[in-house]
Amino acid sequence: MPALEQGRLGVSVNPQLGESAMSWMLRAFQANGVGYEEGMRWMGLDRRQALGEADVAVLAWALHADADDVRGRMVLLEWRGGGRWVHLAGQRLSRWVAPTSMLAKVCPACLRERGFALVVWMTRAAPACCRHGYSLLQQCGACSRPIRWARPAVRICQCGRFFKTTEEGRPLEPELNFWLRWVDAVLRGDAPAAQDAMGALPPLLHDLTLDGAYRLVEAFGLLEAPGDPVRNVRHSSAGLVEVGGVLVRGLRRLIDLGQAETIAPDVFDTVHLPVLAELADEPAAELDGQRAAWLLDVHRANRSPGVRRVGARPRRQMPLFL
Repeated sequence: MPALEQGRLGVSVNPQLGESAMSWMLRAFQANGVGYEEGMRWMGLDRRQALGEADVAVLAWALHADADDVRGRMVLLEWRGGGRWVHLAGQRLSRWVAPTSMLAKVCPACLRERGFALVVWMTRAAPACCRHGYSLLQQCGACSRPIRWARPAVRICQCGRFFKTTEEGRPLEPELNFWLRWVDAVLRGDAPAAQDAMGALPPLLHDLTLDGAYRLVEAFGLLEAPGDPVRNVRHSSAGLVEVGGVLVRGLRRLIDLGQAETIAPDVFDTVHLPVLAELADEPAAELDGQRAAWLLDVHRANRSPGVRRVGARPRRQMPLFL
């Protein structure tokens, strides 16, 4: 690649619109007539592995961009967290919320109108597009294969066809619309817009991180009815409409919970307690864990009496006798 050895893949990007670093890089490759695999080899990167801090400098040099700008648009693995945590746009997120895989999702209408992919699409917190409803795709409508970052261009699948919606996007539920607006504003660093959108969300989500808010909503929305299995809806292959349904249920239940003077015991019949306990034990920030632990304490205090649990003890306390 003689032409690239003497130059860089410079392509302009608007910092206010929230374009992801992967989208930026794909546009730069296309502008220079370089394929994805060829470009990654040229930079010495392997996208099959989670990108780390050392890769930021390489991408920034190749894109002829500021390293901090590139860093904020990438999912970067937090090595000190044992591989569980990542950083994206100033947010500390679990890899469940912001995966490091090569899989991607796109809104064909946004790609056609804007020409780039958004940072917010890189998270599970966005199962839909706040502009076009349930229009995000995980699979190409032409070849039915999962959409990956390794493709010819931002708008084109590996099969060579442009991404197109298979059907008209369903309109968003009001709760999900406010949620998506908040998530997008948080990841773009737009504090006034995030505060405005948060005003319409449940009070129990206020002051939480994006990771904590998503996992709390998920805990309250996974179950349609008590005892329902969650394997299909809490799997990486879950459909985006189903994930949107989880968020809508969780947001509605949390709104009702926040408006109640007292919390009835049956509220927790449709809460997936393992996810709530996981949030309490391993939060992205201390307040996230405190709020989840408080809800678990309320559940225990309000639980109807039954068989005595031998050996049970208050949360986060050591037993007197071992």
